[in-house]
Amino acid sequence: MELRFLKKPEMIKPRMLVGLPGMGMVAKNTVNYFMESLKPDLFADIPMPYLSPSMVFFEKGLVVPFDREISPFKFYYSQKENIILFLGDIQFGYSAKDNELAEKIVEAAKLCGVEIIYTVIATHIQKYVEKPEVFGVATSPGLLQFLQSQGVRIAEGSLQISGVNGLVIEYALRKGINGIALLSETAFPEAVDIKACHSGIKKVSELLGIAVDLGRIEIEANKFDEGFKKYLKDIQENKRKEEDLGYIG
Repeated sequence: MELRFLKKPEMIKPRMLVGLPGMGMVAKNTVNYFMESLKPDLFADIPMPYLSPSMVFFEKGLVVPFDREISPFKFYYSQKENIILFLGDIQFGYSAKDNELAEKIVEAAKLCGVEIIYTVIATHIQKYVEKPEVFGVATSPGLLQFLQSQGVRIAEGSLQISGVNGLVIEYALRKGINGIALLSETAFPEAVDIKACHSGIKKVSELLGIAVDLGRIEIEANKFDEGFKKYLKDIQENKRKEEDLGYIG
């Protein structure tokens, strides 16, 4: 893997927010939400030509060249908010490449003088909660104290985070960069959990001191909540009817 800089932004100790697809799609949707709000500029990517489709396109018998330079990994920056956003469309799913990608993200952060890297990740819980809580882990005791001062509970006991969204925090520590991972509760690890996304976005925006309009995602979260409650009510009603029929029989 190599970094490809289109231009190098002039920033002083910027923050970085990293997001790739993962549990509940929380990490990627968090960065997407900041992208929509801040309208940042693209400045670098990580070319991956071998990830292009394994096919050739033809039109009227002639080959139509496919742009194999389009990268699934891109770096953006907002000068006004002094932040770099890294957005990835995929994770590789095997350790060698995921570690290489995490290392490359942190290498870009180091070259840009990033002071701290944030990720917002889902953490799986066994039951549905109306207001998902956001926990924190970090690269130093001082950062844990900062999180506590901002009302973030520290994740207790032993914890493992798989994938690039977690790996970047360890690689940040290796390269002397501060790192914080926020863990937003989800009972739906295989689905897009809008409520977990909402909780994570709200908390990281507070920590970054960047005001983003939460109106749209609050509406989506309320719809999700109403739909799930209706689903549970329907299940309970059907179960009651089955029990009544069983009694009659």
